[in-house]
Amino acid sequence: MILNVSMLNALLLIFAIPISLLFEGMRRKLMARIQNRIGPPIWQPFYDVLKLWEKGESDSKANENVFFRITPILYLVTTFALFFFVPYPIIGFNVDFILFIYVLILSGGLYILSGFASNSPYGSIGSMRETILMVCYEIIFAIVIITFVLYTNIESLLFFNQTFLLLKLPLASLSLFIVALIEMRITPFDTVEAQTEIIGSVETEYSGRSLALLELSKILKFTFFIFLINMLFFGFKDILIFFGISLVMLFLFTFLQATTCRYRLDQTFKLLIFVLLLAVIELIRINYLVW
Repeated sequence: MILNVSMLNALLLIFAIPISLLFEGMRRKLMARIQNRIGPPIWQPFYDVLKLWEKGESDSKANENVFFRITPILYLVTTFALFFFVPYPIIGFNVDFILFIYVLILSGGLYILSGFASNSPYGSIGSMRETILMVCYEIIFAIVIITFVLYTNIESLLFFNQTFLLLKLPLASLSLFIVALIEMRITPFDTVEAQTEIIGSVETEYSGRSLALLELSKILKFTFFIFLINMLFFGFKDILIFFGISLVMLFLFTFLQATTCRYRLDQTFKLLIFVLLLAVIELIRINYLVW
């Protein structure tokens, strides 16, 4: 089932939020089944977001901070903007992948700002942890995207049409996979949102519509990275195959989250240094070496 690319662009943009909420519901259900629980219904994320949207904001001193009020909105906007590039780019121009990298970094920066703006020690700790990790994993992400672009010899993501780059760029693929786990807050890399340590982390002081926007942004980013890995690793244009692989990856990420333990912050950072080395080696290899 191969649809016109422009039609796919429109469909995925229109249904990005419902698809993401559905994926989140499936993730929760799979998590429960793996842990021998019944779990919530698949539609639960829809109910959660709607219920939060109908609730009022809590009476907090942080409400006086303008950044506290606007960062959830901006975080959602920048996260949703990522779907203009992945998996079927709706805009394309020379070196558009640089803008793509900037948008992702901006999204992460707004998440950090939302924690500092909350005037909560738990939110600040979560933001500081994210800042420490972001310094490393965003560099890795940029190197990996540049590696994929150079290897495929394209100047725009719009013309990306390679398949099975997972086998051709193994080190870059592994690096992207680990960065995705960190960005999606999946164990063993959910250090930023360690609820047993810092309660709600960045979201501790948020409630009502602001919390709904933050939760929705996280769910969108989870789906975005599934689509991104699917696009770069496999590259299938057939929408049925694409979503089939996406569901397999959803199961893989859920299985990891259900069966692994959290790394400490220092362990995660040391691993990122090693992953950064792998990404640099891959970039050098495609430019100067032939395997």
